[in-house]
Amino acid sequence: MKIRNILLPLCLFSSLAFAADFPNRPINLIVPYPPGGAIDPIARIYAEKISQNWKVPVVVLNRPGAGTTIGLNQAAKAAPDGYTVVLGTASITSNAPLYPSLPYDTLKDFTYISTAGMIPLAIAANPKTSVNTLDELISDLKKKPGSLTYSSSGNGTIIHLGGELLKSMASIDMVHVPYKGSGPSVMAGVSGEVDLTFDSVFLMRPQVEAGKLKFITVASKERLKSLPQVPAISEKYPGYFVTSWVGFMGPAGMPPEITDTWAKEVARIAALPEINEKMQTMGIESVSSTPQEFYTFVDSEIKKWEKVVKEAGIPPVQ
Repeated sequence: MKIRNILLPLCLFSSLAFAADFPNRPINLIVPYPPGGAIDPIARIYAEKISQNWKVPVVVLNRPGAGTTIGLNQAAKAAPDGYTVVLGTASITSNAPLYPSLPYDTLKDFTYISTAGMIPLAIAANPKTSVNTLDELISDLKKKPGSLTYSSSGNGTIIHLGGELLKSMASIDMVHVPYKGSGPSVMAGVSGEVDLTFDSVFLMRPQVEAGKLKFITVASKERLKSLPQVPAISEKYPGYFVTSWVGFMGPAGMPPEITDTWAKEVARIAALPEINEKMQTMGIESVSSTPQEFYTFVDSEIKKWEKVVKEAGIPPVQ
């Protein structure tokens, strides 16, 4: 008993001393996407600011492949010392119910540090489509179930599941047409291959301003300040909320003091006016959260998509 009483304070002292000395060597920031993609620039913006403030190199490691699984698995298996983190995205919440053979447990094998950005989504229509409002969209599909098609960036994506969630909450049926990425999906709406396109406001806005698409509704919790005239789906169906996001995660077991250091740094950077401006140019709302808030958000998103996948009968990916 006496030995245990001595060892516990020593372990605590060692942990606190380690945290007080953090960081003192290079940090690896894993990006589970290829260089030059939509997520890569966000990582590099944060890496630069973190390096400047902490006075240590922050190395961005692009580890794409297997639907982000390769990069996430590398992060999950890293030492939980705060020197390896990953910029996760909303795909982890949709992958959880769709991929039963993931090499990690999405909730148990990560330390959730802080959200960093939210990417607003919306539904837009081809100008030739008679639908101009969400009410008209719902009304048309009530009268003629399955008469409208909507494109997404792929099967099992947040956008696909967001469409299925709307179908469930509104008791309607529209036909999902998956494409390989957001670019082809948006262009399908522009060309008229599909009636509707579900994607980010940022990607579709130039096409709307050019008269090649028209916004019908946004998928955020409330109307966007940048699009006050476009109603949110939640106004008609309370509780509807679909967003793409990015956030900082580390391996499970990171010391709370180091997790807190990371979270405070992300919050500091997210609040910088210059970062807000840079993120806005990429269609991203700069945000931050506490570790507990981030974990709770991811947990709730996984539960939401599990229900949608089950109700829509979407088969698991083997």
